[in-house]
Amino acid sequence: MTSADQTSLGYALGRLAGAIRFASPEMRKVASLAIVADAWRAYRRDAGIGDVGPAHQPSTDVLSILLTDDPRRDAVVLWLAAHGEPAIADAATVVVRMVNATRGFETDALALLNAAQDAVAQAAAGGPLTGACGVAYVGPDHPLHGLARAAAAVDLLIHAPDFAEGAGHEALLPLPSRSMRHYIAADPAGCWALNLALVARGAASFFTGIVPRTAFRLDLDDAERAATLIDHSNHTALASFKELERIETMLERGRGALADLSRNARAAEAWALVVAFGPIRRTQIARAVGLSRAGADIQARALATTGLVELVPGGLVIPALPRSPSLPKAPLDLGPLGPAAANLDLAMAEIDQLLLRSKG
Repeated sequence: MTSADQTSLGYALGRLAGAIRFASPEMRKVASLAIVADAWRAYRRDAGIGDVGPAHQPSTDVLSILLTDDPRRDAVVLWLAAHGEPAIADAATVVVRMVNATRGFETDALALLNAAQDAVAQAAAGGPLTGACGVAYVGPDHPLHGLARAAAAVDLLIHAPDFAEGAGHEALLPLPSRSMRHYIAADPAGCWALNLALVARGAASFFTGIVPRTAFRLDLDDAERAATLIDHSNHTALASFKELERIETMLERGRGALADLSRNARAAEAWALVVAFGPIRRTQIARAVGLSRAGADIQARALATTGLVELVPGGLVIPALPRSPSLPKAPLDLGPLGPAAANLDLAMAEIDQLLLRSKG
């Protein structure tokens, strides 16, 4: 890894850490909910799409932790609720209640998660990937410490058969008139378990999915795996910082919109859920906030009245785009055509003078 790459990643992670340090308690709570939602998206990326039979077709959005019908969602949130640090566990518990999660991971998956947790817990950081990333000796206060823990865990797990990733291959697809080459990806291994363990232990604060599956590829050398890990971590940190900015902006928008609404505490709680998760069902708002279904309908309508959300048939509440203020039209002489308007005024004045002379 070049020093420029390390500097760029260190800057991105340092800026993210600074934003987290000065975040308000409300923003931290919403960010924790968003992290749990993003952990599901990272799981789908690392573990594959899973079963895609008729039972999964009704999903409004398979990447949404609230709207997917993928049964593995229950297992992810139940495990985070049981094994996450307090902020993550509390947020995952809210999601468990919202989606009524009941089914956990099977025995094989739990074995992978236990191995990943053990690897993250070990302090030794002297493997080849850690060295190739240049983070073998960073301290706990260094911005790259989270990356060092992730790389050290990969070094410990990569030679385990359940974690090592294979390479995809090309195959010929027979067609009536000819054959066509197409790429077949390798079956996913245990990268998903390491990323969940990192989220649960808070090793990579406020961003998820730091380790790409490529980091577990045995057919790549250490430099190639390190370059992929650094590049992926940099993009993930930048995206997480933008997510914090989005959360802050939307919370501020909600405070302004709800300021004139009497008894707006429950409406503010409902808005925080919309900020964290995006589209959400009214029944899920009711479970999270502790309201009856009628009470959740009242809060949803209150948010819709202020222009914060739109109510969709079927009980879905989706965030609305901010209303653009109606600005008065600028006079012609103040706009980009001002000089042309001034020249036209001069020409018209000259015409008026000529007309006056002709009449005289």
